[in-house]
Order: sequence, then structure tokens, then C-alpha cells
Amino acid sequence: MANTTRNGYEIRADLLGLAKQIAEFNYSIKLNEFETSVRKDGEKVVTEFKYPAIQAEDIIATAQKFNDFVTNAVPQGNETAKILMENMQNYTSNIQKQLTENMKPEKVQENLKTFQDNIKKASEAFFNGVQK
Repeated sequence: MANTTRNGYEIRADLLGLAKQIAEFNYSIKLNEFETSVRKDGEKVVTEFKYPAIQAEDIIATAQKFNDFVTNAVPQGNETAKILMENMQNYTSNIQKQLTENMKPEKVQENLKTFQDNIKKASEAFFNGVQK
């Protein structure tokens, strides 16, 4: 039978791994909301791509929160747990609202029109070159 007791270093390593997974999950959510824009600056066409980044400090801060949670044996009914649950419910509700809003026929039509306009502009720029 294997020994299942773990020392503090092993537990902290697991907490750090969990914090990393959460940071990666948050990154993937933010990446889905990335922002790309194309604009004309004088005679140049400028494309901007804004993307999220994972900071080591964020992972460490999350791991420290988990360590405090484990070390201080926070009970389930604690205020922190309630706040966490409320935040998760608000997040889920906001995502549902965004999906509902973006699936409205007028919004889909607006996005499709913008997409078509961008394709047209890109095609014209490709075949005609940038106008001087």
C-alpha cells in the first residue's frame, strides 16, 4: 500500500500548478475576446492586434491565495466562498447575456455586413495596391 501523506512542498507545488491552470484558462477566455482593428494612418494601413498576456505575478498571487485558503482552513460558509460563488454566477450570467445579444438577427446581420465590407476593402487593397 502506497504512502499517501504529502509534505508542504508537494502541496504548494500542486497549488502552483492549479494557479497556472487557472491563469491559462483566464487567458483563453480573454483571447476569445481579442481585439483586432484596421485603420488608415495617412497613406498607410495599420493593423493592431491586442492580446492578453499571462504574468508570472498573477500565477504566484493566485497560488498564494490557494495556499492561504488551505493553511487557514477556510470553512465552506465563509464570506470569501460566498463572494467567489457570486462572482462565478455573475460571470456566467454576463456570458449568457453577451451570447444572447450577439445572436440577435440584427446583430448577426450587422457583423456580417462589417465582415463583407472588410473583405471587400482587403480585396481592393490586394488587387489595386494601396492608393497613393
